[in-house]
Amino acid sequence: MSTSASTRMNWLDGARLAAAFCIIGIHTSSDSLGGAFRDAAAHDRVFPVLLRSVSEIASTEFFILVSLFLLSLKLSKSSTPFIPTMLLQAKRLLVPFAFWAVFYVFFRLYKAHYLGYDAAIMSEIESLSRWVGYLVLGNSNFHMHFLPTLFMLLLFHRVYKLAMPYPLLGLLVLPMLYINLSISTWIWGTIDEPLLREYVIRFVKVLTYTGYGFFAYSLYGFWQRGIKQEVAKPLFGLSLFFVGLGFLIKLIYAQKVGVAGEFIVRRDLIFYGHYLLPCAVLSAFMCSWFLNWPDRLSQWSRFSFGMYLIHPAIMDLIDVAFLGISVQPDWYVLMKYSATAFLSLSLTMAIGKVKLIAWTVGLGPLPWAGSKATASMPAVH
Repeated sequence: MSTSASTRMNWLDGARLAAAFCIIGIHTSSDSLGGAFRDAAAHDRVFPVLLRSVSEIASTEFFILVSLFLLSLKLSKSSTPFIPTMLLQAKRLLVPFAFWAVFYVFFRLYKAHYLGYDAAIMSEIESLSRWVGYLVLGNSNFHMHFLPTLFMLLLFHRVYKLAMPYPLLGLLVLPMLYINLSISTWIWGTIDEPLLREYVIRFVKVLTYTGYGFFAYSLYGFWQRGIKQEVAKPLFGLSLFFVGLGFLIKLIYAQKVGVAGEFIVRRDLIFYGHYLLPCAVLSAFMCSWFLNWPDRLSQWSRFSFGMYLIHPAIMDLIDVAFLGISVQPDWYVLMKYSATAFLSLSLTMAIGKVKLIAWTVGLGPLPWAGSKATASMPAVH
């Protein structure tokens, strides 16, 4: 086939799987408290920080880009009005989100009990403002912020569509990131009240992450018009070049974390390298359409949403299992990643076979919504 528009998008399924496994890699490359192995020797932090650096090639922002690209693909073929479309997306995203948000509110008590901070968790559970944060910001666990943030970004769909005929609008991701860094720095230095600061930070994040929406829709505009194979090959090479440059910047950050023994704030070049890398990675995936991507990827990629939702629970179980056992950071991280990835995929597949609860991992209809309504999010099907 000579153009991208005439071929199957198996590369996109590959991108979705990469996002799921890389998110797990990011989260399992830390110690049981989410730190960078502060008490370990510097040389023992090498593997964890390298795994994190490699995994961050497909970070949460990459997951957002993939989801928005899929949305542009779906909505360009749909004649459904805006409001019904967004209501459907709300069901697909926010209903599973509400289930898992409540689940993690109470499930984290398991790990808290063994590490001695269960009283603090119970105090949070008794706070109404905390429950608002759980359900609005996704504060019930460190990864739940993704779904409400993504839904808010979907609301700008009509604006993103401008980037399909005018792909240069995809470059808006650059000034949006600059605004994000500048305003966030000001917020952290000015607003002292933690709860207010958290809401303002999220508001700014949603507004500035619209840059990713423009970029995703501009890529789909290119895809829709067709990319000839003789053009795709050099563009693929160029995208890989930028991925390589971004990874070099990430290695600088990895060295700083390895020496400090803690995750430091990203600034300047390290900030832009981290947040622009997902754009280069998605571009590389798209321009690789001419490669022999296996068709079976579409069967496996539908589990990516469930893996994202389930893996923190698996991590907590593993962290508790390793309490009192002395394991070097490299082996600890390697075993934690392997077990979490395998069990998250296996459990997602198992849940997907149970019709009553398959919707919780995006693999089936909502029980009360009829057989035609699905609970799958844009990044899954």
